[in-house]
Amino acid sequence: VGATLSIGNYLAVGMVADYMALHPGSPVKLDVENTEHITEKVLNFRLDIGLIEGELHHPELEVMPWRSDEMAIVCHPSHPLAQLDTVRGEDLTRARWILRESGSGTRQAFDRALHGLLPDLNITLELQHTEAIKRAVEARLGIGCLSQITLTDAFRRGSLVHLTVPQRDFSRQLYMIVH
Repeated sequence: VGATLSIGNYLAVGMVADYMALHPGSPVKLDVENTEHITEKVLNFRLDIGLIEGELHHPELEVMPWRSDEMAIVCHPSHPLAQLDTVRGEDLTRARWILRESGSGTRQAFDRALHGLLPDLNITLELQHTEAIKRAVEARLGIGCLSQITLTDAFRRGSLVHLTVPQRDFSRQLYMIVH
């Protein structure tokens, strides 16, 4: 089984545990990488199934919608944007951004949601791991955009706050892929 980072770290482990409880003794290997790498491994029969965050169209793969997800723009509670009821496009272009790398489903969803603003964004850091992005935002290095499934604990602790950005669609679909 292959899973992208957000799915692998926050959803797949529970799914694997449920499977192993139903099928004791069944060996399971879980690879956690970005959408591009999981897709390549399914295409080359190195994985039986992939759970991905990115949109994908490939003639050799069956892509099945699995569940919906919602992205969130986040910042440290003391960040100036945290004081605003709603955040406008010009606020986003003035901010420093910490984002996932190109090739990740999270980055793909971010790019789609902020179309029209992308050339004007100040992307300070690109990181491969959700936890690294959360820590960088908590360290006040900038603002970020991640799946809400990865942010539950940070919201509960109050270490990050969710910014309201009207007229932007942060919803996305998660998929299962098989050869």
